Amino acid sequence: MSVNDDMFVSASNAFSNFAVIMHPFRNTTAGGAIRCNMRYNTADRYVHSVAVVGIAKNSTNAEHFLFVFAAEKMSTMTPYVCIGHIMKSTCISTVQCTDMGTGGFHQEYFLIGVDNNGIFAYGFSNSFAFKLDIYANNITLNVSTNSVWPSSGFIPHAMDVADTWAVVAGYGYSDDVKKNYAALGCLIDLSMIINASCTNLTSETTYLVPSNVISYNELYELSVGIRGQKVLVGVHRLSMFVILRNLGSSLNVTLRPSLSYPDATSFGRVVDWAGDTTIAVLVLNPDTTSWSKSQVFFYNERSVMLTSPLFTFPNNQQILGSRLSRPSFARFGITSEGNMAILTDNADILIIPLASAGYTSIWIDTIERVFVFYFQPKLCIGGTYKNRSSLGPCQICPPHTRNPGIFANAVLQCIPCSNNSSNSSCPLASLVDIDLNTVPTYSQAVAYPETGATTDVEDLLLKNMFQLNSDPRCLIISPLLWTLIVSGICLIFLLIMVVIKFCGCEQGIKCRQRTKDIFKHTDIIGEGEMWAGGLATLAIVVLVSFSYWFSVSFIRRYPIEEVVEPATFACDQSLVNAQFSSGLELLDIPKSEESQPIFDLLDAQIFYLTIELINTGFMCDSIKTQENFIGTKYVSLSNNCTQSVSEAITSITFPIPRHETTVQINMTGPYWIGAIRLCIRGEGQINMNATLRQLDFCQFFSTPNQAIGRLTYIPIVFIKNINMTHGLSESDQTLYSGIWMPTFTAVSLSDEAYYVEFGNYLRYMSSLTIIQVMLDERPFFIKNIEQPIVRTAELIFKSLLFTSLCIELFGFTFLIVKLFIVPLFRSLPYLWKKCRGQNDKLNSSNGSTKSSFRSNSSYKKESTEKIEIDQMMAFGTDPSIFNQNQQDKHKKYSTSNIELNLSEINYRF
Repeated sequence: MSVNDDMFVSASNAFSNFAVIMHPFRNTTAGGAIRCNMRYNTADRYVHSVAVVGIAKNSTNAEHFLFVFAAEKMSTMTPYVCIGHIMKSTCISTVQCTDMGTGGFHQEYFLIGVDNNGIFAYGFSNSFAFKLDIYANNITLNVSTNSVWPSSGFIPHAMDVADTWAVVAGYGYSDDVKKNYAALGCLIDLSMIINASCTNLTSETTYLVPSNVISYNELYELSVGIRGQKVLVGVHRLSMFVILRNLGSSLNVTLRPSLSYPDATSFGRVVDWAGDTTIAVLVLNPDTTSWSKSQVFFYNERSVMLTSPLFTFPNNQQILGSRLSRPSFARFGITSEGNMAILTDNADILIIPLASAGYTSIWIDTIERVFVFYFQPKLCIGGTYKNRSSLGPCQICPPHTRNPGIFANAVLQCIPCSNNSSNSSCPLASLVDIDLNTVPTYSQAVAYPETGATTDVEDLLLKNMFQLNSDPRCLIISPLLWTLIVSGICLIFLLIMVVIKFCGCEQGIKCRQRTKDIFKHTDIIGEGEMWAGGLATLAIVVLVSFSYWFSVSFIRRYPIEEVVEPATFACDQSLVNAQFSSGLELLDIPKSEESQPIFDLLDAQIFYLTIELINTGFMCDSIKTQENFIGTKYVSLSNNCTQSVSEAITSITFPIPRHETTVQINMTGPYWIGAIRLCIRGEGQINMNATLRQLDFCQFFSTPNQAIGRLTYIPIVFIKNINMTHGLSESDQTLYSGIWMPTFTAVSLSDEAYYVEFGNYLRYMSSLTIIQVMLDERPFFIKNIEQPIVRTAELIFKSLLFTSLCIELFGFTFLIVKLFIVPLFRSLPYLWKKCRGQNDKLNSSNGSTKSSFRSNSSYKKESTEKIEIDQMMAFGTDPSIFNQNQQDKHKKYSTSNIELNLSEINYRF
């Protein structure tokens, strides 16, 4: 094959046909390409090589096209050169041929090329070389190879022609004596052809088998490409290419990289320049892509390594359609303007025009039965950009930049993401700036409650009844505070009663007496004997009322599933009437009859898997779902797919056939995925005492600043979580509720490390993105048990005990007052008088001492009697009893028995 920007020609000896394409790279708006078939006019022809001229210089309206070819009459083994003429509008063709010798032996290699001006054609074989004036159809120069090559035995294998010079690569003797062959690159001066200057292309010392050099052997193929003063030579056998520079009279090797791709059976069979510094190399690699058995690798001449290709063709943006069935590339050529044509082993032709910045040439699908397949420049897809003209794909947007793929104009640079907050997701190949708040992770898995430090209702009552806290809310609802307040009011009332007594108001005394009678009837401490006990009963009622309020409110806070409001009746608002325990049990252990339904519901629940592809351009028609079996077997699963272009989110939902299985989502296309949100949902159900809770959880997967890899495994392990809730009373039924709890492990999401080590071009080598979700179940389940701290009957009994406790506490307080406080107050006047009497002794005579003693004794007696009367009134005792007692004591006892009589009064109190 041969190609330039005006014409493409390929020769098929099997079909005795030339495939001719005129204006092969012209777009459809300008008229498109014109295809013609030009049959051989004889069956006795074998075409060795072909070279296009293009539009004839004397053509009117670009109607006349020319090409030349070197052929051989197989019957006589006569080589000849021909000029092919073809008319664009009619495809009418003619051939003008000239014999180059008498024949007699077969030409293994017969090369032909046309200079850049399209005027002369040059041919080389192992026995002769010639110069052909194309327009005059005249051989202007025909010489033997002895005058061309510096050594005998030179076999030309490839050539390329510039304007005034050409380079022929082949195998010749590096040692004429030993007849050792070497790969040589020879510079030809086209003005005279003779005396070529040859340079060793390789530094190998391995002896080359002459039969492999002289006769055609694919392994020994060479190729040549010229760009400016630089020459590129591919050495297929050594998987290498050589870059040389034309120094005017000789060639100088400037670069000799040697590459060996894994599993590559061919490298460097065909090479060409794709630009001033870009090299294109044909590589046969059967395991690389699903589109073809071959690829064209593009390198920068200054950086040629296994991991350094700029891009390859085909790729996930420049695929080959299924019509070609994974062809192998036989030849390719790149024109001076950068367009490329490829000839496959099935004689199909690929036409790939150079795409300007912001565009890439993509496959145009067709159902026509044709042998030519076209690529057409299209705008870069979402998430990519292109800032220079090339034959390759668009590049993915760097992190924190985006291309939504909806612009009508070319995108030369991606747009910076506007949202730089921590909730922004704008990784590689982004289409939009995603707000992570719109795709949150949420789970129904919560920590099972722990039982509080206090599980005894008596301790809870004591703690909550006798507690003072600095928190205003706690202080307001504190029973102790209100009890103290009521006690304070009672004390004030007591003081008022004392004041009324000493005022001597007859009306007040009557009211006081009636009040005392009332409070005696409410006295539960002294059993109706003390009106002061009736006052204290009010405080007891307040404290006990709070305890009953607490008890009723507390017992209602069970089970915890029905507790929706905070505990406003206690300082600790999280207080619940529940205690918890949790543990693991094996699923193989036989279940009780009442617990078996919850296991049946869990096993029968259908899971619905939703995969949200975030920041992606994958469309619904390119997504398939399947369930994988052992080996390579699988069955397809139907799915429901929705796509939001503005949000760049594609969502796929489908039921999972089993709880333990592997499902796979296949996405075909040249797009990437910024993040994944995986959600599993299932409907709830109630069966008697068993409640299957609705399943709904989502897990977000992403990797910082990177795209999701082409193959991602997400394992999910499910655990049955069963809650067992005992009834509030012994007669109540035990309730069971269950839910599946997922557990996730860390997964590898990005292929970035792989690309860094093996080459960034690999991220464009596959158009299939796979997400596998592997579901499994643990052989045990979590059993959570909830039961009340106190039940109704027990709480009633405890409340009565607390009531009794409160009465006893107040009774004990009265006892303390009687035993300690009252005697203390009684002794104070006596001690005061005694202290005062001693002071008087020091200041008076002996005679006055006795009188003073009597006076003090009388005063002391009166004061003591007055105090005792006041105490009796305070405790509801009639002072007349005291008067009667005094009279009796005067009759029975002497003055020295005062303290004994006081103890008797205390006993009666």
